[in-house]
Amino acid sequence: MTLPMIIFVIAYVAVTISYFFSETSGNFKRRAINKIVLASMFLIYSIFETIHLGLFGTIQIICLIGIIFAYIGDVWLLWSFTKGGVAFSVGNVILFAYVIVYITSNGLSYATVCWHLIIAAVLLGCFIFLVKKGWYNMPEKMQMPFTGYILSVTLHGTLSFAVLTQMQDVKTVLLCAGLVLFMISDYFISLHKFKYKDSKLILRCNSGTYFIGLMLVALSFSF
Repeated sequence: MTLPMIIFVIAYVAVTISYFFSETSGNFKRRAINKIVLASMFLIYSIFETIHLGLFGTIQIICLIGIIFAYIGDVWLLWSFTKGGVAFSVGNVILFAYVIVYITSNGLSYATVCWHLIIAAVLLGCFIFLVKKGWYNMPEKMQMPFTGYILSVTLHGTLSFAVLTQMQDVKTVLLCAGLVLFMISDYFISLHKFKYKDSKLILRCNSGTYFIGLMLVALSFSF
């Protein structure tokens, strides 16, 4: 790891740990500032490496656009769950497309990893079953849009898992492990939002998996 990467990781992890406490503090201003700073860190690092390594005009721009939508989703989510979800959904679709373009440009056919759709179908099927059975305390008007959102993140998360079984270079591991954590974080947020609303542990699991996941994706820009 280079010195800038080490500094970024140490600072990012420190701000993430701080967010574990600010998001449960009950102080909205403190939480908002901490979250925006944290989201800005993975975005700024990604932009910095894009400029530093001259990645404009490459497929890496697709990933950067996906990260920009994740940043927008993070900020909007502070004030609107719906607007934040829409931004994240767009970003998820872009990241899914990016992973497909990325692996094919590196000689791996999508057909080799298309079995991820089976895992995605199982995960989504279980989620829908729990929603329909009322296990999740989810308002009916939220069921279709939130399920659509879960589908979008499950697609790039399960694809990334499948890719990890075929490619283990540093860039791929950082990218795909980060997106798998991103997916896991949204299953945690569904538990917090619609089942265990008072659980600080689940909320922190959501934040931890999401922000560490985005850190890894940002670090993949360095390779």
